[in-house]
Amino acid sequence: MKSKYKASAIATAMTLLGSLTLAITTAAPSNAGTWCSGVKISYFKGGTADSFSDVLEKGAKQAAADTGADVTIISSNWDFPTMVQKFKEEIAKKPDAISFMGHPGDAAIQPSAKAAKDAGILVDFSNVPAPKSIATVNGGFTGANLKLMGNNLAARSVKDFGLKKGDQAIVIGTFGVPGRSDREDGTVSTLEKAGVKVTKLDLKAFAGNAAGDPNLVTPTLTASILKNKNLKLIVAAGPILGNMNNYFKAAKLEPGKVKAAGFDLGDTVLKGFEEGYIQLTADQEPFKQGYMPIISLCLAKQYGLGQTSVDTSSGFVTTANYKVVAALPKGFR
Repeated sequence: MKSKYKASAIATAMTLLGSLTLAITTAAPSNAGTWCSGVKISYFKGGTADSFSDVLEKGAKQAAADTGADVTIISSNWDFPTMVQKFKEEIAKKPDAISFMGHPGDAAIQPSAKAAKDAGILVDFSNVPAPKSIATVNGGFTGANLKLMGNNLAARSVKDFGLKKGDQAIVIGTFGVPGRSDREDGTVSTLEKAGVKVTKLDLKAFAGNAAGDPNLVTPTLTASILKNKNLKLIVAAGPILGNMNNYFKAAKLEPGKVKAAGFDLGDTVLKGFEEGYIQLTADQEPFKQGYMPIISLCLAKQYGLGQTSVDTSSGFVTTANYKVVAALPKGFR
């Protein structure tokens, strides 16, 4: 009898499992990889060919492959006026949606954001927020909490490197652009509260696009390094952080003589860790910043769902854990 009941119980369980599987299969989308086909999305990657923007592009292209969306990648060599001009050009082409970046600031973006909304084009933002423009288009934002990230990087630098009152630091970045400057402003504020004397190198002051060509920074940064006799820390981001070895060589500094910290990862930054030029960086997971906006815009266009905001502030890479990060699959940070 026990055997008979056991066989009956197994048969019943298998029937239920089959019904459950059928229900799941029936409920699941049958058009995976094509559910957003025909939707045209313009995705702004920021740079043209650098380790950070290339990961953004990789994320956007993966989302296109996963959804079937027709995604066009827009490059601007990190030049803010070019970003705004290309934003206007994309609006004129009337795609279904645009994923833009907030680097140029609300004052420069707002008129185009309003034009896109009036044209019925969905817009969201990645990497850098533009709060007023995001509100104008009722869009989402995928990226790090920049001010908090800047504050935390500075606090971690003070702790890890034993910085004290009277020490000097150089912070390289874009200042004076609300939204875009939140990260650098947070870094400077927290360092100064700790008594560190900060020299700001504003990328807007450089002839040409220093964010796109980090070698443009070399003469000015070298002079600043030599001028600050009690220099303990240099803070930079992206390609400029990844170029730290060349700055040290130009200033005839040995690796580690001055600590280098900043934002973003990529092959050049990880190589800087390996060679001793970089000791700390904040990872903001650019692959997500490419991938998630496409998903969000597809959901909004196809199903009328609200656009999504995703915080990609993931944590710090240090001399203690960079090898673990370097061993992870390539091209996602």
